[in-house]
Amino acid sequence: MTPASFTTRDPRPRFGTRLPRPLAPVLAGLVAAVLATLAGAWLTEPAPVPGVVLPPSVVDYGVPLARTLLDLALTSVLGLGLLPLLFGPSPDREPRRVLAAAHRGALVAAVVWLVAALLSVVLQTAELAPVPGVTAATLTTYVRDFGGAQALLASAAVAALAAAVAAFGIRGPGQTSARLLVLTVGLGLLPLLATGHSGELAARWHDLTMVSLELHVYAATAWAGGLAAIAALLLAHPRLLSRALPRFSQLAGLCLAVVAVSGVLNALVELATTPGVRLPSALLTSPYGQLVVAKAGCLAMLAPLGGYIRFRLLPAIARGERTSLAWWLGGELAVLGVAFGVAVVLSRSGVAPPGR
Repeated sequence: MTPASFTTRDPRPRFGTRLPRPLAPVLAGLVAAVLATLAGAWLTEPAPVPGVVLPPSVVDYGVPLARTLLDLALTSVLGLGLLPLLFGPSPDREPRRVLAAAHRGALVAAVVWLVAALLSVVLQTAELAPVPGVTAATLTTYVRDFGGAQALLASAAVAALAAAVAAFGIRGPGQTSARLLVLTVGLGLLPLLATGHSGELAARWHDLTMVSLELHVYAATAWAGGLAAIAALLLAHPRLLSRALPRFSQLAGLCLAVVAVSGVLNALVELATTPGVRLPSALLTSPYGQLVVAKAGCLAMLAPLGGYIRFRLLPAIARGERTSLAWWLGGELAVLGVAFGVAVVLSRSGVAPPGR
């Protein structure tokens, strides 16, 4: 395989002649997220307890996989919604074709988001039901009595709204529909975060960590989604890429800072407020701490990857030179995919003192 290059109708041959494979970086992120989710679910799989019937393995692995699919679909909607905002109002004909494709992609992603949310309700019912299988009675009980199910149904309703907005935007892609997509993702995240792993923090830290968690997740979602949208839709359009990538690079730098600060804050508070857990040893002795270290390692890898794209490749793209941008985007999306998979498992892993 050779580094991806750009093609353009511009008669100048400086971008090369080979068409890139724009979906390859996106596929790298998807595969990395799935593998990280499976690995994390395996490492944190509960041990058998005498007298307690554990759900089958398909449920143990299906619950985090469905949530990863939901998160990736939601991330795609946000990234595809951000893409039109990188060009400003009244784009010319070429951007309009790309932006219409972005809205078509957002429609597909919103439908996947909706299906994944509903599937998660069924799988989590199977996980918590006292009897094997899912019946109408157990499903009704789970939805009525558990906030997690209600959050998923609320997110599914927002996904349906996002699909409607995307369908409207296909006919006339522009700033309004793009802003509405960005807003719907924020609305879809709120109920999910309200039932996330910050729900058991000490009361005095709860408000601070909830705000920090919302900033953390939204910044990570915008970063990964925007990067995937650029890889999928702009690699084959160098003129558009040279316009959008510098603006997104500034946004990505801000997202990196927000993710780092909020992630450290949330992890430290979660560990420090859990009885029987001591820092810093808990970072290496508890499953939660080990997942935090893994996620921090991903962030440490992302900083130089993003820096190389911003400070080395962006000037070359602006000069119309051939670059291996697709390879670097694929690497960054793969690391982000691992971070997303770890985050899903992290949200399901409680902090426990060593030895419990």
